[in-house]
Amino acid sequence: MKIVKLELKNQYMSSNCYLLIKDKDLVIVDPGFEDDTLYNYIRENDLNLKKILLTHGHYDHWTGLEKLRSLYDDVLLYASSLDEYWYYNNPFTKYIPKIDVDLNNLDEILLLDTSTKIIKTPGHSKGSVAFLFNNNLISGDLLFFEGIGRYDLNGGNFDNLKSSIEKIYKLNDDVIVYPGHGRNTSIKYEKNNNPFINKNS
Repeated sequence: MKIVKLELKNQYMSSNCYLLIKDKDLVIVDPGFEDDTLYNYIRENDLNLKKILLTHGHYDHWTGLEKLRSLYDDVLLYASSLDEYWYYNNPFTKYIPKIDVDLNNLDEILLLDTSTKIIKTPGHSKGSVAFLFNNNLISGDLLFFEGIGRYDLNGGNFDNLKSSIEKIYKLNDDVIVYPGHGRNTSIKYEKNNNPFINKNS
């Protein structure tokens, strides 16, 4: 399974969207803002969208969902119901996502024939989750390169965020971390270099 990262943006900010691709089948994680970059990539590569996943409910990770679901109305959305507040409070759209499969009730999911663990990671938001497969972790806004997610928004909590990161730090050191913003990193690097939460904190 190949992982492709697209940076989707509006005039104010950007976020990472991840495309999981096997042959011509596609799973999208965090469709970000409505940015033609995503739709052009799908069309140009003749991909078949199978699932849409959200790491959490903050609007910079799903504003592009409205157009995406209008184009692929039979594709299921997997997200946590614990982030309901954010689905109703998006300054960029009046669209309210309909969750087909509640990730809050699942510990594992099959993505393109690959077993994927759903790790609950509250702290940045109540419903934040991370996806672990094949030594890869899509972390949402939990953990960044030398950074952590903010915890001052609705549903955020530093103690919960710290506990979630400490749980992630128990994964193999060589796990590659694909964050919601910025460059990739690894569990080992963050344990040793993250100035906010490291293995000695």
